[in-house]
Amino acid sequence: MANALTGKRSVALVFIAPDEKAAEVMREFFKAHFDFMQAKSYQEGPLKLIAYQISESPEYEKDVCWTEGKYPKETGRTVFHLYEIYETEEGLHHHWIESSEYVPETFEIVKTYGIEFHLLNQMKVIQSLWD
Repeated sequence: MANALTGKRSVALVFIAPDEKAAEVMREFFKAHFDFMQAKSYQEGPLKLIAYQISESPEYEKDVCWTEGKYPKETGRTVFHLYEIYETEEGLHHHWIESSEYVPETFEIVKTYGIEFHLLNQMKVIQSLWD
């Protein structure tokens, strides 16, 4: 159903690991994070976690050749994208409070391994195609 997710809240975290050692540390971190999410996330009600996904890919040079059907050159860095959608703003807010135990560890990893970090928080879904 089109726009089934309209009004839900999302968060996206992007981690860019500069080398394979940092990428491996992130992979291990996300294994533990998966277990944490399974244990802590709500499956029903206003705090419900609707979607949880982690993606990984090489970072590509900023180039427009995608539209030409070509792959840009890889930079040697690895991108990790964590994406979550919650039923309500309160659900995402509550999750951040529960995640407080992960924040110091996350920032220590980022600092120690020179990982670039971006956070896009409390984003309101304005369109969706299929749920």
